[in-house]
Amino acid sequence: MADDFHVALLLDFENLVLAFTKKEGYKPSWLQLQPVIDFLEENFGNVIFRRAYADWSDDKFNAHEHQLQDMGVEMIHVRKRTRDGKKNAADILLTADAVECLLLRPFITDFAIVSGDSDIGPLVTKLKSHGKTVIVIGPDKESTARHVIELADRFKFYNDIVAPPKPVKRRRASSLAKKDREPQTPQEAVVEILRAAGEPMESALLKRELTAIPAFKDFNQKALGFKTWTSFLRSIEQVAIKQRSDLGVEVSLKQGR
Repeated sequence: MADDFHVALLLDFENLVLAFTKKEGYKPSWLQLQPVIDFLEENFGNVIFRRAYADWSDDKFNAHEHQLQDMGVEMIHVRKRTRDGKKNAADILLTADAVECLLLRPFITDFAIVSGDSDIGPLVTKLKSHGKTVIVIGPDKESTARHVIELADRFKFYNDIVAPPKPVKRRRASSLAKKDREPQTPQEAVVEILRAAGEPMESALLKRELTAIPAFKDFNQKALGFKTWTSFLRSIEQVAIKQRSDLGVEVSLKQGR
């Protein structure tokens, strides 16, 4: 992605987390945001503005504080409701910050909004009217307003970016750490994970499998000189990358590998 494209990421974190807590067996570890940033940087530009909105005094949300801090996301504290009790304060602050970016940061070309709330519809329309590309990432089908999907320039559901856990394959891949000879490099580990899976894997799931191995839990492709996760994967001779039309990235071993 060209360096002259810049993205503002605005997360209605309450909207995202509350959608997840409705799911049976929910654990905070299900919610991973690094793949969202990787997806945006792979397809749209550098994510230079990052804010998340929630009542951070609530344990449901502050359980993710360390993850957000590690990704350089500024956490904006909001009250749960405005005084009239009718509108989520997160929506108000998110909208205000988006308009501020529009006016004071004209170099931002793309706005990524993580929310399924119908109230963001007018904001999407306003940003588009100023020539900005608007990417909306909705939590799931049940929590995302239909008209928001239709308004966005590009729309993705969260799980289309962050592949849901697959327990059987996770055990296989994670068991690599228990072998007599552990992979010595992340490149070797990627190849072994794909070989154990026996089929193509979503790029986001592959990265999660890699970081599930204790030796690579702090893996960061930028520390190895690669701007993106996909560029790191492309450097591995045995690996094949397929970019789907829905912007998903599928990874497999080349035939004969």
